[in-house]
Amino acid sequence: MQQIDSSCHVNSKCVIRPGMKSELNVDQIKKLWLLELILESGSFKGAAARAKISPSAVSQAVTALEKNVGKPLIVRGKGHVTPTEEAIAILRVVRPAFAAFKKLGELGSQPVPKLTWLNFGAYESIAMDILPGLLHRLREVMPGLRLSLRIGRTSQLLTMVRRGELCSALVTEVDDSDRMYKVNVAEDRLGVFVSARHPVGEMSFAEACAMGLGSLAPGKDGLPRYFTRFMRKLDSCKATVLSESFETLGAATASGVIAAVLPALVAKRIGNLREITPANCRGMGQHQIYVVSQPNCDREEADFLAYEARRLFASL
Repeated sequence: MQQIDSSCHVNSKCVIRPGMKSELNVDQIKKLWLLELILESGSFKGAAARAKISPSAVSQAVTALEKNVGKPLIVRGKGHVTPTEEAIAILRVVRPAFAAFKKLGELGSQPVPKLTWLNFGAYESIAMDILPGLLHRLREVMPGLRLSLRIGRTSQLLTMVRRGELCSALVTEVDDSDRMYKVNVAEDRLGVFVSARHPVGEMSFAEACAMGLGSLAPGKDGLPRYFTRFMRKLDSCKATVLSESFETLGAATASGVIAAVLPALVAKRIGNLREITPANCRGMGQHQIYVVSQPNCDREEADFLAYEARRLFASL
């Protein structure tokens, strides 16, 4: 079993020898905290729910830790997980750091608004990434909250916010939101992706386009300006498959039947995709993600939702 420096303190540089290949930094402490949650909850899904991230993100963190240590940290059984001796020894040292980071996080947290009812909307591809974690957080800090959710396209959600049918919504960048109260949450970008698991993954951009390019279908209000500009840059490759759902396009791309224009966050979630965006289009398609609400609504609510969404995006 590896030797651990017993003089390690939270406010000093910790070195775990000889397994850890580098000094214990903030990113490693976060991964070790996820390992702790796995052991406490008894599963990867339980740890993901408590950390407000996806189970795949938890699994990736453990895999990275095991690669760094050079030994297994978790023994996966049917319906249960068991820590190895290395995991127990490492966690014994770093547990004081978990409490310290929790206190630091509480110092900068957004005040929790006093809500009994929340009518909230989110764009589909964004909802897939952060709604599970956001719902868990809302239940945690406002257990009696009545919550109504609406999933739709950005233009639809903005119309509902303007009409007062939604209190707030998590949407992508649009051209006509200047009169609304909006809080920046994250940035995303568009790219052209193919499956890395199928023969299409070995094709060039031109070859992949020849078999078909998928794109978001225009809505009643057309496409966002950043999306239109990106597609115009791809003028040598016209879309032949249109869908109102990035999730549908992503599934078709993962199966190897088409290439598709996807937000980078969607492509990352699907996994096993390879980007083939032409060099002249890179840097195009950048767009912001916002929480929006009416200017006369309670801004504390929008600020809280944006803060929590921003924190969840940072963990993706």
